[in-house]
Amino acid sequence: MRRSEKADLITKIRKNFQGSKVVFVVNQNKMTVADTEGLRRQLRSVESVYLVAKNTLTRLAIKDTSFGCIQPHLSGQTALVFSKNITEAAKVVSEYASKSDEKITVVCGGFDEKLLSASDVKTLAQLPSLNELRGKIIAVIQTPAQRLAALTRAPAGQIARVLRGYSEK
Repeated sequence: MRRSEKADLITKIRKNFQGSKVVFVVNQNKMTVADTEGLRRQLRSVESVYLVAKNTLTRLAIKDTSFGCIQPHLSGQTALVFSKNITEAAKVVSEYASKSDEKITVVCGGFDEKLLSASDVKTLAQLPSLNELRGKIIAVIQTPAQRLAALTRAPAGQIARVLRGYSEK
Protein backbone atom coordinates (compact mmCIF):
# COMPACT_ATOMS: atom_id res chain seq x y z
CA MET A 1 0.00 0.00 0.00
CA ARG A 2 1.39 3.38 -1.00
CA ARG A 3 1.88 6.20 1.45
CA SER A 4 -0.90 8.29 -0.15
CA GLU A 5 -3.34 5.36 0.14
CA LYS A 6 -2.43 4.96 3.80
CA ALA A 7 -3.00 8.68 4.40
CA ASP A 8 -6.43 8.45 2.75
CA LEU A 9 -7.33 5.43 4.87
CA ILE A 10 -6.20 7.16 8.06
CA THR A 11 -8.38 10.16 7.15
CA LYS A 12 -11.36 7.86 6.55
CA ILE A 13 -10.88 6.11 9.90
CA ARG A 14 -10.46 9.45 11.72
CA LYS A 15 -13.74 10.74 10.19
CA ASN A 16 -15.50 7.64 11.49
CA PHE A 17 -14.07 8.24 14.96
CA GLN A 18 -15.10 11.90 14.90
CA GLY A 19 -18.63 11.15 13.66
CA SER A 20 -19.41 8.49 16.26
CA LYS A 21 -20.68 8.51 19.82
CA VAL A 22 -19.44 5.00 20.55
CA VAL A 23 -16.83 2.63 19.12
CA PHE A 24 -16.64 -1.09 19.79
CA VAL A 25 -13.47 -3.10 19.24
CA VAL A 26 -14.09 -6.70 18.19
CA ASN A 27 -11.75 -9.57 17.41
CA GLN A 28 -12.69 -11.44 14.30
CA ASN A 29 -11.44 -14.93 13.68
CA LYS A 30 -12.20 -17.11 10.66
CA MET A 31 -14.98 -14.84 9.39
CA THR A 32 -15.89 -15.38 5.79
CA VAL A 33 -16.77 -12.59 3.39
CA ALA A 34 -20.42 -13.62 3.66
CA ASP A 35 -20.26 -13.42 7.47
CA THR A 36 -18.69 -9.98 7.31
CA GLU A 37 -21.24 -8.70 4.80
CA GLY A 38 -24.10 -10.08 6.89
CA LEU A 39 -22.81 -8.26 9.97
CA ARG A 40 -22.26 -5.06 7.98
CA ARG A 41 -25.83 -5.25 6.68
CA GLN A 42 -27.23 -5.65 10.20
CA LEU A 43 -25.12 -2.76 11.47
CA ARG A 44 -26.12 -0.52 8.55
CA SER A 45 -29.76 -1.02 9.53
CA VAL A 46 -28.99 0.67 12.88
CA GLU A 47 -26.84 3.37 11.25
CA SER A 48 -23.51 1.87 12.24
CA VAL A 49 -20.30 1.11 10.35
CA TYR A 50 -18.15 -2.03 10.55
CA LEU A 51 -14.57 -1.35 9.49
CA VAL A 52 -11.57 -3.66 9.29
CA ALA A 53 -8.27 -1.79 9.24
CA LYS A 54 -4.70 -2.39 10.24
CA ASN A 55 -4.07 -1.67 13.90
CA THR A 56 -1.13 0.64 13.11
CA LEU A 57 -3.31 2.80 10.85
CA THR A 58 -6.07 2.82 13.45
CA ARG A 59 -3.59 3.95 16.13
CA LEU A 60 -2.54 6.84 13.91
CA ALA A 61 -6.16 7.79 13.20
CA ILE A 62 -7.24 7.63 16.84
CA LYS A 63 -4.91 10.46 17.89
CA ASP A 64 -6.72 13.66 18.90
CA THR A 65 -10.08 11.89 19.23
CA SER A 66 -12.11 11.03 22.32
CA PHE A 67 -11.49 7.30 21.82
CA GLY A 68 -7.84 7.12 22.84
CA CYS A 69 -8.84 4.80 25.68
CA ILE A 70 -9.30 1.87 23.27
CA GLN A 71 -5.82 2.16 21.77
CA PRO A 72 -4.15 -0.41 24.09
CA HIS A 73 -6.74 -3.00 23.01
CA LEU A 74 -5.89 -2.81 19.31
CA SER A 75 -4.05 -6.08 18.79
CA GLY A 76 -4.69 -9.19 16.77
CA GLN A 77 -7.36 -9.39 14.10
CA THR A 78 -9.49 -6.45 15.15
CA ALA A 79 -12.36 -4.63 13.56
CA LEU A 80 -14.16 -1.49 14.68
CA VAL A 81 -17.86 -0.74 14.96
CA PHE A 82 -18.65 2.98 14.78
CA SER A 83 -22.10 4.16 15.78
CA LYS A 84 -24.22 7.07 16.92
CA ASN A 85 -26.87 4.70 18.27
CA ILE A 86 -25.26 3.18 21.34
CA THR A 87 -27.73 0.51 22.45
CA GLU A 88 -28.78 -0.69 19.00
CA ALA A 89 -25.19 -1.19 17.84
CA ALA A 90 -24.34 -2.99 21.09
CA LYS A 91 -27.36 -5.28 20.58
CA VAL A 92 -26.36 -6.19 17.02
CA VAL A 93 -22.71 -6.84 17.92
CA SER A 94 -23.52 -8.83 21.07
CA GLU A 95 -26.19 -10.90 19.36
CA TYR A 96 -23.93 -11.65 16.41
CA ALA A 97 -21.06 -12.57 18.74
CA SER A 98 -23.26 -14.96 20.72
CA LYS A 99 -24.45 -16.74 17.55
CA SER A 100 -21.19 -16.81 15.60
CA ASP A 101 -19.37 -19.68 17.33
CA GLU A 102 -16.55 -17.37 18.46
CA LYS A 103 -15.88 -16.00 14.98
CA ILE A 104 -16.26 -12.59 16.55
CA THR A 105 -15.79 -11.52 20.16
CA VAL A 106 -16.29 -8.13 21.75
CA VAL A 107 -13.04 -6.83 23.25
CA CYS A 108 -14.03 -3.40 24.53
CA GLY A 109 -15.68 -0.15 23.62
CA GLY A 110 -15.18 3.54 23.97
CA PHE A 111 -17.82 6.10 24.92
CA ASP A 112 -17.43 9.66 26.15
CA GLU A 113 -13.65 9.23 26.67
CA LYS A 114 -14.28 6.16 28.86
CA LEU A 115 -13.32 2.57 28.26
CA LEU A 116 -16.16 0.05 28.22
CA SER A 117 -15.35 -3.56 29.04
CA ALA A 118 -16.88 -6.48 27.16
CA SER A 119 -19.35 -6.94 30.02
CA ASP A 120 -20.29 -3.24 29.80
CA VAL A 121 -21.10 -3.74 26.12
CA LYS A 122 -23.30 -6.74 26.99
CA THR A 123 -25.09 -4.61 29.59
CA LEU A 124 -25.67 -1.89 27.00
CA ALA A 125 -27.11 -4.53 24.67
CA GLN A 126 -29.69 -5.48 27.29
CA LEU A 127 -30.96 -1.90 27.69
CA PRO A 128 -34.15 -0.97 25.85
CA SER A 129 -33.78 1.13 22.74
CA LEU A 130 -34.93 4.74 22.57
CA ASN A 131 -38.14 3.75 20.77
CA GLU A 132 -38.91 1.09 23.39
CA LEU A 133 -38.40 3.67 26.15
CA ARG A 134 -40.68 6.12 24.37
CA GLY A 135 -43.38 3.45 24.14
CA LYS A 136 -43.07 2.67 27.85
CA ILE A 137 -43.33 6.37 28.76
CA ILE A 138 -46.44 6.78 26.62
CA ALA A 139 -47.98 3.70 28.26
CA VAL A 140 -47.27 5.12 31.70
CA ILE A 141 -48.80 8.47 30.73
CA GLN A 142 -51.89 6.88 29.14
CA THR A 143 -52.64 4.48 31.99
CA PRO A 144 -53.98 7.11 34.47
CA ALA A 145 -56.10 8.68 31.73
CA GLN A 146 -57.59 5.29 30.85
CA ARG A 147 -58.35 4.59 34.50
CA LEU A 148 -59.98 7.99 34.90
CA ALA A 149 -62.14 7.38 31.85
CA ALA A 150 -63.13 3.96 33.21
CA LEU A 151 -64.08 5.50 36.56
CA THR A 152 -66.23 8.16 34.93
CA ARG A 153 -68.00 5.52 32.80
CA ALA A 154 -68.60 3.17 35.72
CA PRO A 155 -71.31 5.24 37.48
CA ALA A 156 -73.14 5.74 34.19
CA GLY A 157 -73.18 1.98 33.65
CA GLN A 158 -74.48 1.41 37.17
CA ILE A 159 -77.24 3.99 36.67
CA ALA A 160 -78.26 2.31 33.42
CA ARG A 161 -78.46 -1.08 35.17
CA VAL A 162 -80.56 0.38 37.96
CA LEU A 163 -82.90 2.07 35.48
CA ARG A 164 -83.23 -1.15 33.52
CA GLY A 165 -84.11 -2.91 36.77
CA TYR A 166 -86.93 -0.41 37.44
CA SER A 167 -88.31 -0.67 33.94
CA GLU A 168 -88.64 -4.46 34.27
CA LYS A 169 -90.79 -4.14 37.38
